[in-house]
Amino acid sequence: MDSKEATTKMYANYKKVLKNAKDGEVVTRFPPEPSGFLHVGHVKAAMLNYHYAKIYGGKMILRFDDTNPMAEKEEFVENIKRDLKTLDIKPDQVTHTSDHFDKLIEFMKKMITDGNAYADCSTGDEMHD
Repeated sequence: MDSKEATTKMYANYKKVLKNAKDGEVVTRFPPEPSGFLHVGHVKAAMLNYHYAKIYGGKMILRFDDTNPMAEKEEFVENIKRDLKTLDIKPDQVTHTSDHFDKLIEFMKKMITDGNAYADCSTGDEMHD
């Protein structure tokens, strides 16, 4: 039995875990913030997301949550990619949260316009009071 056959057989045991999941339609994401190295909790999340995507013939997106530039470093981005490769996790797509800022701004403007959200310029102290 070759490795692809073995993987297919192993994945068959988990095929019923995600209720109503359709082959080819499952998309998962692993969103680490590149402000440090991966720990065991990250590894668990990455593996679950990767393998569930593969079980259902879908894709896994590695999306770097780069919304805190003061804490993030390219060194951590590269280490995360290298660690995932060591775990034999091959994302189908790599993105950054900042890639989607224009769309997020558009969604927020619509939510505010529709009365489903608001913007507040209060300071932290004013909000606390």
